[in-house]
Amino acid sequence: MLRLLADVAKAFDAVSDIAHPGELMHQLRFVPPRQRGIDPVGEAEVYLTYQRYKRARQVLRHTIRTEPDNLPAHILLLHTYFLLESSSDYCQLAAQLQARLGHRPEWAHICHVGRSLAPDHPLFQ
Repeated sequence: MLRLLADVAKAFDAVSDIAHPGELMHQLRFVPPRQRGIDPVGEAEVYLTYQRYKRARQVLRHTIRTEPDNLPAHILLLHTYFLLESSSDYCQLAAQLQARLGHRPEWAHICHVGRSLAPDHPLFQ
């Protein structure tokens, strides 16, 4: 019973992210890319190319939950948050990734983009 209630609550959360009614069925029958034999980062890149930012976010969030060490998925999710202009999500994920990326060249770009979204955030100074 609790599982059913959790599934219904998740479905209502998914509905709030829907751009138009035709998206509802896709949201409710989401099958992860790996289960379909597809690279999730590649699929998310295609969604981003066609400006389907919320669908890319869905794929990447699921990928990170199931593959927490998938660094390309984390980096692409940061880019997706930038495209969605979601500064709080961007800052939160960047803070989580700082220890893993702080010594890599990608971190300079993450900080540059972060300053454009959240100019006063201390993480990007």
